[in-house]
Amino acid sequence: MSRLTGVVRDATIARFLGASALSDAFYTAFRIPNAFRAIVGEGGLPGAFVPMAKKVQRERPGEEGVYAGRMLTLLVLVLVVLTAVGVAAAPFLVALFAEGFRATPGKFDLTVSLTRWLFPYILLVSAAALLEAWLNAKGRFQLSAATPIALNLAIVAAAWLLAPAGVPPTTALVVGVLAGGLVQFLMQAPAARKLGMKFGGAPFGDPEVKETALLIAPRLYGYGIGQISFLISSRTLAALGNAYVTFNYCAFRVVDLVLGGFVVSLTRAVLPSLSEQAHEEGRGRFRETLSLSLRLVGFVTIPATVGLLLLARPVIDVIFRRGRFDARDVTQTALAVVFFALGLYAVAGVKILTQAFYALHDTRTPVAVGTFDLGVFWLLCVALAGPMKHAGVALATSAGFWVNFGLLLFLLRRKTGALGVPRLVASAGRVGAAALVMALGVLAVGERLLPYDAAWPFAVRVVWVLGVTGLGAGLFVAAAAALKAPEVAETFGALRRRRPA
Repeated sequence: MSRLTGVVRDATIARFLGASALSDAFYTAFRIPNAFRAIVGEGGLPGAFVPMAKKVQRERPGEEGVYAGRMLTLLVLVLVVLTAVGVAAAPFLVALFAEGFRATPGKFDLTVSLTRWLFPYILLVSAAALLEAWLNAKGRFQLSAATPIALNLAIVAAAWLLAPAGVPPTTALVVGVLAGGLVQFLMQAPAARKLGMKFGGAPFGDPEVKETALLIAPRLYGYGIGQISFLISSRTLAALGNAYVTFNYCAFRVVDLVLGGFVVSLTRAVLPSLSEQAHEEGRGRFRETLSLSLRLVGFVTIPATVGLLLLARPVIDVIFRRGRFDARDVTQTALAVVFFALGLYAVAGVKILTQAFYALHDTRTPVAVGTFDLGVFWLLCVALAGPMKHAGVALATSAGFWVNFGLLLFLLRRKTGALGVPRLVASAGRVGAAALVMALGVLAVGERLLPYDAAWPFAVRVVWVLGVTGLGAGLFVAAAAALKAPEVAETFGALRRRRPA
């Protein structure tokens, strides 16, 4: 639901800003603080906090809430300083991420102004991320997974209420982002307190807080590498001209429907289990959980990749083509979707394998691999952006993730022993065969019987996309079941299970 409301949010932004210098400025300003949030609030923090909270709970039951409260205090102090620095350094940051914006009069200055207004979002959403990590450590996932819904609806509401009243669309969107960030924190605070979190408390001198900070440090560097990739792609796209930042942002948002709707949820849910199983003798359950996770993400991402390759243009047309977002913008965005989709499984696999290393308290390996991957991405980005424009940046992103995934899998196997790679390959073969059946069915309908027509009314286009997507999903599941793929029962079994409230 959070990803579906995210689609509504992105469609709303496209409606008011289109694909233009204005949308480039907003997306860049929104992503700059989000880059720091990804490093500090959601990147290194959960991977260090959850295992430590589990450790305190095992060794001193009941005191893990005190530890969590002290971690929140430390995080807020750090983020207040970071926000102040970010507001002051906004011109430098925008120049770093989007120097090419200077070529369009007013674009650079607008991005600087929006970045300053949006920087407090880091404080709000990162504090909310710590509450989410606490709830996850306590086995509660549903509430935290729902908080992005509040952010998305706040942005949509602000745009539709304020922009028609004469407020500049970019200003209306900023109001929505900040309001949504605050609601994300407030939604989780009562549940966190109910589950034992003690708000407040001096963090200095607490040995667990100190140890967590030491564990987070290399993670910050590791996630920082990922944001350097964003820096490289952002600078490259900004230099290409107006709207290229928007094309790739909107394209990745569509791909993120799969990543966020299932993959991110799975990685968050699997970390507490891996953290416990990593300490068991032989680590048999650890390897089994890891193998199951990789097979489940393959069961979702492989058919999703095929579906996006076939339906990129209709999907982008339905979601974004309205207001200032025209047919040309649809074509360019759909092209980026195709190349981002090629890396779907690799992105998901990297997330799972990184959590496995963190559960083993190994922060150095993901960092080293990420550093190497950054170099590969940089070279590919420079080589492909010239002939392929924004599509080259998307292809470089996917290729870099595949390099990262392959190295992490190889190194984790050396560290923990056999990971059931033959079983993973067999699973991918079955899923790929089922996806081929799906593709043939979608092509028969979408290319032969009833080709998509962008001139249809909006409601008809929505029905076509939903109908063909539903047909493809049904064919895939039926084919996978006929091939006796165990992932069918495992996936739907996981969806049926409920945790106690």
